Amino acid sequence: MAELYRQFAGIVLVLGGLAALLWFARNRGFARLNLAVGGQDRVVKVIERVPLTPQHTLFVVSFAGRTVLLTSSPGSCQLIAELPVSPPAPGPEQAR
Repeated sequence: MAELYRQFAGIVLVLGGLAALLWFARNRGFARLNLAVGGQDRVVKVIERVPLTPQHTLFVVSFAGRTVLLTSSPGSCQLIAELPVSPPAPGPEQAR
């Protein structure tokens, strides 16, 4: 019976360690868990995510034909800029 408890405690310890590692990785921005079905059919798409600090993140998001730059923090989410859909063509000043 003592052997059974020891094996159970080992399994709990290993699973707890894995859960702690996943939590740490997600909070540091190293791992993402995406369980969405049909990711290509989404209306809102996160094109890029850049963690600035553990609590502040910069996002490039596409929706309804628009691309925007957003920032998020624990207290708010703000629009920084609306980005052009494609890079602008070089003007006469940039062609030289």
